[in-house]
Amino acid sequence: MSDETKIIQKAALGSDTTQIGEQNNYYGMTAEEASNLAIKLFMDNFPRLQEEAKKIAKERAEELCKNIVDKLKKQGKTNFSEFSDPDIQYILNKSHQEYARFGTQTLHDLLSDLIVNRINYDNDYYMKILLDEAVEIVKSLSEVHLNYLSLIFLCKEIRMNSINSIDLLKEHCEYICSKMPITNGIESSVPFLYMLRLLTISLGNADEVYAKRYNLDIGKVKEILPLAMNSIPGDYSLTPVGIIIAIINIHNKTNLNLDFKIWIKSI
Repeated sequence: MSDETKIIQKAALGSDTTQIGEQNNYYGMTAEEASNLAIKLFMDNFPRLQEEAKKIAKERAEELCKNIVDKLKKQGKTNFSEFSDPDIQYILNKSHQEYARFGTQTLHDLLSDLIVNRINYDNDYYMKILLDEAVEIVKSLSEVHLNYLSLIFLCKEIRMNSINSIDLLKEHCEYICSKMPITNGIESSVPFLYMLRLLTISLGNADEVYAKRYNLDIGKVKEILPLAMNSIPGDYSLTPVGIIIAIINIHNKTNLNLDFKIWIKSI
């Protein structure tokens, strides 16, 4: 007798979504069981494809799922019963679908970190909403968009206790700009990022923000800022969803360790 239970939910007019329920009431769910469950769910729900495309889609789903499970295991997780939760299954399947379609390393890294955090914050309703929204949005962002969001966040929201001179500010700005490069004219993407609800109103150009934050001469700050920092919008900072995406990108590309919860308070 199988311990697998199929649940059919109406997803849209004329279509069904399959969810898989595992009865693991006594011992929880192992990493292998969780992975198999997630891949089966993905294959049951993904649109019918030609054989070669189906093979690639499955390989990508397996790759993403392995990365998610490995990260959770590294954190010390041994019970993966969240994978049988319909709420987690929905967003996990969504991430598999997006990575199966686009297949970029950047998207892979972002989605795996978003899902890991989604599982870790499963009891925090507000964070769940924000992380779900981030999963829906990241497919629309290029690597340059991600870097731009990260630079905006670091400029507008982060105070480095180690910075107490113009030289140290210069070193910091050059470091983050080298790790997260952007292209000329990136500021033209501000309306697009605003449309995605990643930006919110916040006044202050980079030189003004840094001069005030570190009590430095604004003229000297202007002289040492990398050109990339001139693209930081003077009238915007990031929304909570933008902050989540920016922080994950920062974690993946720099040695800066930042915690979502410093900037995002549960409601």
